Amino acid sequence: MQSLAVDLSSEGIVVAMTNSMSVSALRVDDQDFLVTSTIDRCPKVMMIRELLKNAIEAATLEDGGGLVEFSVTDVWETPKLTIWNSGPGMDDEELARMTNLAASIGKEKGLDKNFGMGAKVASLPSNRQGLRYRSCKDGRVHETILCEREGVYGRLRREDQEGNDLGDVIDVTQVVENEGLRSIDHDWTEVCLLGNRRNQNTAEDPYDGDPKQKKFWLANYLYHRFYRTPDNVEIKLLSGTHTRGDGTRMFKAIPERREAGFFADHETIELSNGIRIHYIYDEPLDGTSHNRSVSGSIASNLSTCSVVFQGEMYDVLKGRSWTLEAPTFGIPFGAKHISIHIELPDDYEVRADGYRQFLRYIDGEQSQVEASDFTAIVVENRPEWLVELVHSMAPNTGDSSDEIRNKLQEFLNRLRVRVASPKTDDEGDLDVDVGSGRGASAGTLGGSGSGTKRSKPDDLAIVATGSQMARLAQNLERAPKLIPLDDLEEIEAKQIVGRAGRYYLKSGELFINMRYPAVDEMCEMLRKEYAHAPDPELMQEMARGHARNTMIQRVGLAVVFALAKRLNKEWDDVAMDKALEPESLSLPADNFYVSLQDARRSLGRALKLSRMGTDSEQEEAESENFENGQSAVA
Repeated sequence: MQSLAVDLSSEGIVVAMTNSMSVSALRVDDQDFLVTSTIDRCPKVMMIRELLKNAIEAATLEDGGGLVEFSVTDVWETPKLTIWNSGPGMDDEELARMTNLAASIGKEKGLDKNFGMGAKVASLPSNRQGLRYRSCKDGRVHETILCEREGVYGRLRREDQEGNDLGDVIDVTQVVENEGLRSIDHDWTEVCLLGNRRNQNTAEDPYDGDPKQKKFWLANYLYHRFYRTPDNVEIKLLSGTHTRGDGTRMFKAIPERREAGFFADHETIELSNGIRIHYIYDEPLDGTSHNRSVSGSIASNLSTCSVVFQGEMYDVLKGRSWTLEAPTFGIPFGAKHISIHIELPDDYEVRADGYRQFLRYIDGEQSQVEASDFTAIVVENRPEWLVELVHSMAPNTGDSSDEIRNKLQEFLNRLRVRVASPKTDDEGDLDVDVGSGRGASAGTLGGSGSGTKRSKPDDLAIVATGSQMARLAQNLERAPKLIPLDDLEEIEAKQIVGRAGRYYLKSGELFINMRYPAVDEMCEMLRKEYAHAPDPELMQEMARGHARNTMIQRVGLAVVFALAKRLNKEWDDVAMDKALEPESLSLPADNFYVSLQDARRSLGRALKLSRMGTDSEQEEAESENFENGQSAVA
């Protein structure tokens, strides 16, 4: 077979051939297009992941383990982010070879291993001015700059002050000694990010404003990407790269912080298939809006949910995206203090995509792996202390939501169309041995002497013929669990400000915004109509209760009607999603007039008086007309 080896250097294409009678190997026809498209398609935000991964791998090769440092280098009087490692260095030939695409030094290539192109491809779109590599080996330091000039990516050709061409890899040993910043007594390699502009501060603005980053972004990125780092490698952040002012700070990944007592509580559950689920509680820090882990840390204290594979985090949910999705993971309350990390075993049937941004399943359509794929096992294996903690954070609303839910369940049961179960065909030609079933033994029906032989169960799990499934089990859907929210922070976390509610189909939980305007509007109307009540405080309390409970019922009914559509196979998933959107649930909530007459009647009977401007006969007549109107509509 003919194989093709391509050196994508500025010198052109070098082709090596081996003989084969089977195929003619594919060639690279347009080198510039291949290089440019490979680089420009790479997600910029993978840059630090690739650079640090390379640095860690190099540092682990050092005897006894090594060191990785993030620092700031002054270039053109502008701070430039620099990543340095203490691993084995490279001479000029190795440095030139390593800076080609699909090339690496001392690493095995493969889809599950090293691609030999990640750091260069991910870094160049944000460092068109230059990506400066320096490497010290055996007391000599060599340098090369990867860059983009006039639409072409490659190594920058250098010349001295007299205009003499020095090539694209130069010896800078004397320069490094004059700078006095790095010792040449041992091997090392560093990469300096020169950015897209000379005056771009790459320590604060690594992507040249696209995407924008917070001033000190680095530690947060590391914290939400690298779940584990090798025990024999230290990672340091020097002054200018972290939030704690001057000095050097150590980067510690989540497990290290967990074992060091940063969090109030944690537990890991290992399943039989090798998946480990990490549950972490980061309690509030007194007097602040932060979690306790923020104390003394350079990293984010935001709680997260993610999939962990081979030491890295994927599909990371954090902040508002996590609090919004948390109910499906069994965390309806307190998500800002609770983290859940689903760690897959190294041999799990998944693989990182070409740019290491996502995980994909190996089989089938190779769909993207998401944390939501594991909600069932996360909910099922929640530790008891976590369940109790979540329950303690639930609001105590005082509403009769359980009673309303029971009514909704009865209504859902009536709406559900039952499908006839398959029955035995008496004329069929399949003979069955009635005594061979699980848990059955031969017996006689009706006692001794009856002559009718019949099998009988001898296992308590096997029920007698004629037993039926209970009504509760027959229903494929349960009425939603009703959770009224009064706390503005919880309402904002569920993103239902200005909306009536949000329903989670997976967990069956319906969060209802009790600050929705329809509640106050109905309550105010009832208060005005019964302002003449002898006990105004009792009247106002009752009016408020009716306004709240009818709001819960209207929104709950909207969900029940949608669930019935799915049960009866009238709507597909797309239609269901639309029907259950917060905006859709807000429409029936706005129509509080449909609940008004029942509330008036209940208040009038309880207070023994009519509303303002009516007498009891008129009130009864209005009630009767309203009910007749409802029946006509039905």
